[in-house]
Amino acid sequence: MEIKLLESKSDIYNIYSGISGLPDFNVFQSSFYYDVLAYTNKTNPSVLIAMEHGVLKGFILIQVQNYFSRLLKSFATRAVISGGPLFNDDENVLSEMLEKYNTIFNSKLVYTQIRNIHNVDKYYHVFEKHNFKRNDHLNYIIDLNAGIDKIWENVYSKRKNEIRKGIKEDIIVKEIAYNSELRSAYEILEGIYRKAKLPLPKYNYFENALKVQGTENVLRIMGGYFDSTLVGIMFLLCFEGRVYNWYAAAKPDYYRKYPNDVITWEVVKWASENGFNIFDFGGAGNPAKDYGVRDFKKKFGGLEVNYGRYECIHKPTVMKLSEYGFKLWQKLN
Repeated sequence: MEIKLLESKSDIYNIYSGISGLPDFNVFQSSFYYDVLAYTNKTNPSVLIAMEHGVLKGFILIQVQNYFSRLLKSFATRAVISGGPLFNDDENVLSEMLEKYNTIFNSKLVYTQIRNIHNVDKYYHVFEKHNFKRNDHLNYIIDLNAGIDKIWENVYSKRKNEIRKGIKEDIIVKEIAYNSELRSAYEILEGIYRKAKLPLPKYNYFENALKVQGTENVLRIMGGYFDSTLVGIMFLLCFEGRVYNWYAAAKPDYYRKYPNDVITWEVVKWASENGFNIFDFGGAGNPAKDYGVRDFKKKFGGLEVNYGRYECIHKPTVMKLSEYGFKLWQKLN
């Protein structure tokens, strides 16, 4: 079996022709997401593949990122692998890919984080063998095939009341006008992330997502409007029967009108009515840590899952400095 790193766009595009046969293929390992990363500053995507007798056995889309300054590159460069690795359920393929990955990236990165969107716990021992430690990370998933009546029945009574209040307050949900409202939608996100002191990709990241999707309509943005004013948004990734809550936020001045509640419910209805199978809330944090967003998502009655995240710290001393630097960045921003 041959394990190799692909960095040129032509090589990566060629390999995508055989990827759909791998289990758990998803939007974060897709050519769409590769293009989003490839055309965005501060991200540097590459692909690690496993080939045997001309057949693709494994695939990892790797996002190397540094959202801070070049001066902090050696302290802040990490890799994020979302929705991967993909492989043919052969643990030897996974093991060889992780071994090759560490050989290539150990000296280049502070740490790597694998963000699972499927259950890979039966391969826990393989990840552990290659120094990837599992951390709990929750998520909520709604089975859209259950039908909208059953889905509504599962929503907590408090959340139902808040949805009703938002509708009564005349919150209207519809797809935004992309040409004229994308910037406004981004500014809502930006305001919330700035307040939370969390890094957010630049505007061109989302602009590129719209450009590269072509006619596939992977990215859909639903807006919540009050009196014709955009007051809340949800960025969705729609792929292979799954609707993924990518980013969402609302203007704090309008919280009492419950735009987040109404937008989420209307998106679930829209996804159900348009033939999707799963609504994925996009993560709910580590259960050992307080996280207000988790309570919000939980009360929509979806299935709670703990697929976890795997993290490999390549440079432990630098990692400690990086954590200190991030806290300092938060204080300065």
